[in-house]
This record gives sequence, structure tokens and C-alpha cells, in this order.
Amino acid sequence: MDMPDVGVAVSTGAVGTIVGAVVAWWKAKQPRKIEPDPLHIEKTDKFVTRGEFNKHVEANARDHENLFGRMNRNDRETSELKGILSGIREDLSAIKNKLFKTR
Repeated sequence: MDMPDVGVAVSTGAVGTIVGAVVAWWKAKQPRKIEPDPLHIEKTDKFVTRGEFNKHVEANARDHENLFGRMNRNDRETSELKGILSGIREDLSAIKNKLFKTR
């Protein structure tokens, strides 16, 4: 390899490095697009009044009360079922002890 060929190879490599750096810088400066847009805001023809908002808040509070009431009822029923199962387990244990009692 002659000296001029080395110079061309080195200068080509340097140009490639510079071009790569410029492309990387340009890509970094481009705005990123997130899909779907998490902040999508649609134009509306009217705004919600304070009365409509308060009605929504009241309906939401009623829904939460209903949900919490149902959850409390389920907790009570679950506790009752656990008590029943505990009694059944004790009865089965007593029956097993009587059946398999070593004589």
C-alpha cells in the first residue's frame, strides 16, 4: 500500500466519523413522537358548569359508597364462611380420630 492510499483511507474514515457524529446530533435534536398521544386534548363546544360537575361528584360518591358497602358485606360473608369451614374441619378431625383410633 502506497502512502497516498493510506491518506485517502484515513481521510475517508475521518469523513465517515464526522458524518456519523452530525447524523447522531441531528437525530438527537428531532422531536420525539409518542403514540398514542398521552396528552391528547380535543376541542369542545361547551364547558362543564359547576352544577354539572357537582352532580358528577355526587354520583361518583354514591358509586363509591355502594362499592364499599358491597366490599364490607363480602368481608362479613367471608368471615362467616371461614367460621363454618373451621367447624367442619374440627368435626372431620374428630371423626377421623374416632375411626382410626388405635386400640
